[in-house]
Amino acid sequence: MPLGPAPERARAALEQLDALRATVSSAEDDVLACLVVTGEPRPQRVLDDWLDQVAETLRELGDQAAALSPTIARFAAGPEAPGTPSQGPSVGLDRQVPLEAEDAR
Repeated sequence: MPLGPAPERARAALEQLDALRATVSSAEDDVLACLVVTGEPRPQRVLDDWLDQVAETLRELGDQAAALSPTIARFAAGPEAPGTPSQGPSVGLDRQVPLEAEDAR
């Protein structure tokens, strides 16, 4: 059983996380640009609260993607790269398991 994803999968995941962070950052800006003045206190409060929740959700999604990146980056370079922790003996560990199978564990 490998101790992590294959380096090419880790690099692909990092690219996707970077794209996700860029997308949610842009979407957050777009949502905050939608703040309008309705002229009515109650509808204004509802609209402001809803847009704030959407922006906060997008911000949290971007933060979680950023938090995952360092962990995945350790695997992107592969086990032979200098500075990566040793994965110990690789007897019987040369087979890469698809990500779907890793998620099932």
